[in-house]
Amino acid sequence: MNEKKNSKVASTLKRIIGIVIIPLLCFVATEIACLANGTSLFSGGYSTFQIFMRGITFVLLLSFGVSINMHTGRFDFATGAVMLVGGVLGAKLAVAWGVGPIGMMAIAGFFGALFGAICGGLYVLLKLPPMIIGLGMTLIIEGLVAIFTDGCKPVNFGSDSSFFVFAQTPVACITICLLALIMMVVLFHYTKFGYDYRALQTGQKISVNTGVNEKKNAFVCYTIAGLLFGVAGAISICSSNGITPTINFSTIATMFSCFLPLFFSGLISRYCNKQVAILIACIAYEFIQVGFGSIQFVNAGFTPSVKSIIEAIILVGFLIYQNNEHTFVEIATLKKLREKIKAKKQIKEPVQEEV
Repeated sequence: MNEKKNSKVASTLKRIIGIVIIPLLCFVATEIACLANGTSLFSGGYSTFQIFMRGITFVLLLSFGVSINMHTGRFDFATGAVMLVGGVLGAKLAVAWGVGPIGMMAIAGFFGALFGAICGGLYVLLKLPPMIIGLGMTLIIEGLVAIFTDGCKPVNFGSDSSFFVFAQTPVACITICLLALIMMVVLFHYTKFGYDYRALQTGQKISVNTGVNEKKNAFVCYTIAGLLFGVAGAISICSSNGITPTINFSTIATMFSCFLPLFFSGLISRYCNKQVAILIACIAYEFIQVGFGSIQFVNAGFTPSVKSIIEAIILVGFLIYQNNEHTFVEIATLKKLREKIKAKKQIKEPVQEEV
């Protein structure tokens, strides 16, 4: 009985460590880097905490949206364009109709879902690779954004500061994160759509042969992802109190900004629900972002280019670890050395008995 209880405690402890280790390492590493530059991670106090929460909200929505298609082998390069058009239309219509920031989120989410559905519909109908559909739709959507903004003129909220205040309010950010998390968990774990989605991940041909409608599932995936991208676009525009749209494929880079938290979540998801793992990974990623921001504030040499290089090094290093995890574990636990010592003992013991 005690052995069973001890085994359960050890298993629970292992899960907790597996869940918190990456955020903890990110926090400690960035805090040390900040201290080395004469600052600290949350040196700005409450204002830094606001930035932290806003960053988590944005990257979580983006990561959720990208993960939906990426985990089924579809790379949607129209991610940034859908996010931009949702945010732009949400901002312009919210100001025109006087519906405030919450109304803006709803409008942006609607148009994000609409353009996501168009991307999904084209993917299903044309049967072209997702990359080609994404690149084509990026050009079309960016052109539409230029039309909606009268030649990419700035989109702002004038004297209305409620949009900026909303994006800076931790309670609003936490609410959006919780709603997104609940939606993702319910959709992908407690519905037929989610069951079919997971079945297609593990064996597409078998799933289709057993009656799963892959085309319908892909269309819904694009639509849900678009909804999340639209709200992320609204958060982005609100947090900067306006935006000047940039086009000519500039939006494609948006997709890659959530790769690091998604790779983090791959390791964390071994110990908890995948969507919860993405949330925890986004928290870890935001520790890095806030830390870099604090360093940039006091160190002029820490430019965005330096920041990008360090992020790339972290990503590559993490991928190296993930692909050689067994070797790293063996080195850290001295497994081979312990096995050699144990083998030598086993050889010596019979000899001593004979003497």
